[in-house]
Amino acid sequence: MIGKRVVYLIFILLAGLFAIFYNVYFTMIFFFAVLILPFLLLFTAWLSLRKLEVKVSALPPLTKKGNDIEVKFEALNSSGLPITHLEICYTYCNEISGRKKKDKVILSVDKHSLAYAVLRLKSEHCGNIKIAVYRIKCYDLLSLGYISRKWPSWQIISVMPTLHPMAGDLIRRTADMEMDDESVHYLEHKPGNDPSEIFGVRDYKEGDRPNQIHWKLSRKNQKLIMKEYSQPLRDRSLFFLDFKVEGEGEKKLYQLDCYIEAAMSVSEGILKNGHQHRIIWYDWKEKKYVEKDIIDSDSSNEAQTALLSAAFYNTAEEEKKQYEGKEEDGSNIIYLTNELSEDKIIRLQKPGMLQLHVIYINDLQKMPLKARTEDFLRKSMISCYRIDIKNMKESIFKLGVVNY
Repeated sequence: MIGKRVVYLIFILLAGLFAIFYNVYFTMIFFFAVLILPFLLLFTAWLSLRKLEVKVSALPPLTKKGNDIEVKFEALNSSGLPITHLEICYTYCNEISGRKKKDKVILSVDKHSLAYAVLRLKSEHCGNIKIAVYRIKCYDLLSLGYISRKWPSWQIISVMPTLHPMAGDLIRRTADMEMDDESVHYLEHKPGNDPSEIFGVRDYKEGDRPNQIHWKLSRKNQKLIMKEYSQPLRDRSLFFLDFKVEGEGEKKLYQLDCYIEAAMSVSEGILKNGHQHRIIWYDWKEKKYVEKDIIDSDSSNEAQTALLSAAFYNTAEEEKKQYEGKEEDGSNIIYLTNELSEDKIIRLQKPGMLQLHVIYINDLQKMPLKARTEDFLRKSMISCYRIDIKNMKESIFKLGVVNY
């Protein structure tokens, strides 16, 4: 690009010398034409840029670590002039690390036509990858200069964590204990067969039982209205995530990879064992606790997506406020953390709680659980499990089976 400008500048100088030595009407016209031409070309580039649209898209927008991602940049030229050189400047970054990288795509777009370029990306870390077009540059036909404008177009690609199977059931014993008691909690999104609580009403269907008829509404509406009973929720559990992230860049990505992978593997494992639960973590950007109810695979996917953009804290952050939940929010607490202390355990215990399950995740060779904390857990009869980030798959598989 610079070379073309230098060559054209030399051409202008030669045209000027030619006009001086041969002082005739034609040479002067030629010199001024050469001098004005770049400005006319820039004007045509401006006209083309006014009727240019750029869009970025990604397939698939939801993927797993290591899978290929196709990012498509499309440029639609609605003007009657061709664009021989179009630069689409964009940034991409994993929102967990926060480090932006810049790059550009070069296209040529004919008049009244569409052109596109496809890039293949692959992420070795989970997280939300944001690809954003921030500026487009339209060069003139000789590529001597360009007209640019800001273009806010972006696409989020969610790279989901790898989930590992869990052989055991962390809360099987306490769930069985609860089944003997009458439940006061019911599923909000699914009917059941408990006649003590009505989930909703609906029209009659063939095969409905007579004892489900809502006689009062049936008389009022002159048709059979049926009652839908509620589904008891007997083993409500709270799943606390408490991570302290240290470092930046690749180190931070690796740490959060392990934590999110472990958290969602445990969540998926207890859900498959029939235990619906609520995941809770503290968001340092919003300065509040985030809560996600996990009742099925859809809500689990929503929680995973939310975790990818969660702002977990680091050593420079101030102490967060304590979670203030109601006593009836859950009778089992699962606490997943990479920094365990007696004070944190004491704050988690509350009246009416059946069981506290502690899961300690870290590099167990470099950061083993302190002997004092282990002794406190043993004396308090609190279940404690460990996940080694150097051996994630095997550690998670043993959860609920091997109790330390």
